[in-house]
Amino acid sequence: MFYSSSWSKCLICLIFITSGNAECPKPQVEGNFVLTNDALLKNDFPEGTEATFECANGYLKEQGSERITCTSGEWSTLELTCKKKDCGAPRKIAHLTYEFGEEGTLFGASAKAICDKGYQLMGSSYRQCYANGWSGRPRCEVVTCEKPIEIKNGTITEQPDKEFPEYGGVIQYSCDEGYTLIGNKSIECNEDGEYNSVPPECKDGNDIPLKPTTTISTTSITTTTTSTVPPIIRDVDDIPLKPTTTISTTSITTTTTSTVPPIIRVSGRNNGIGEHDTNAATGNAAVVGSVIGTVIVTLIVLFTLYRFYKRKGSYQTGEDPSRKEELLQFKNN
Repeated sequence: MFYSSSWSKCLICLIFITSGNAECPKPQVEGNFVLTNDALLKNDFPEGTEATFECANGYLKEQGSERITCTSGEWSTLELTCKKKDCGAPRKIAHLTYEFGEEGTLFGASAKAICDKGYQLMGSSYRQCYANGWSGRPRCEVVTCEKPIEIKNGTITEQPDKEFPEYGGVIQYSCDEGYTLIGNKSIECNEDGEYNSVPPECKDGNDIPLKPTTTISTTSITTTTTSTVPPIIRDVDDIPLKPTTTISTTSITTTTTSTVPPIIRVSGRNNGIGEHDTNAATGNAAVVGSVIGTVIVTLIVLFTLYRFYKRKGSYQTGEDPSRKEELLQFKNN
């Protein structure tokens, strides 16, 4: 009996002690922080146990305690707050700028790399802000054009000291003696890697067509003659009736075109100069002669018409008006 009562008392005390020291579950906290390695390796969290937290990757401690405590089977409230890490502005690179989004330079943000005009981007066009800083290393290299082209009968008088001219580089051309430069005497390397124009050409001065100045003189004379020709009109009894007036028009148009060759000067090689001169007085005499000829033709036509009308004579029969009435009366009877 003695042993039985003693074991019962010990069992009751053990149950009481065990019920007063309840364990806490493994901590589960949501946010931008995580358990430290020491807390992650533990499996049991008895009464009074502490668990430690730290800010997640890319975040820094802002304020509050990193520890929580197990009390009566429950964890205390975590007071730690963390904020995003700031990568700061990327390191400056020549001819390179950045365009930032809404998050600026904070952890997780991205920045677009942009090169100056005349430069091309090498590497990634975007950089990302990670926990250890900005990703990537973009750079901007100057744009270059092809090697300048040599021209026939000419030379390059000025060019950059590099085999392949860079953006903004200018190439100057000139022609040999006795040749004329056609086109732009200089070309420039553009931002797209092409020249702003094709190289010029050098041509012999004698082969360059010039646009002559031509003077055209036109003289137009129009002569119009109007005449009334009274024809003989008779009825069935051969009695002259009142003539009908007919108008005929004769029009003579004379147009004379004269081209006066201009003086054309063409420069040739070896500084020689050739001139072709044509006497302008010859052209003026031709114009005056044409006008006089036209007037003479007009006078001949008018004289011919005059003689024609004169030969036709009068259309009056000379008969007595009383005789004409008798003939008409005889016809009616």
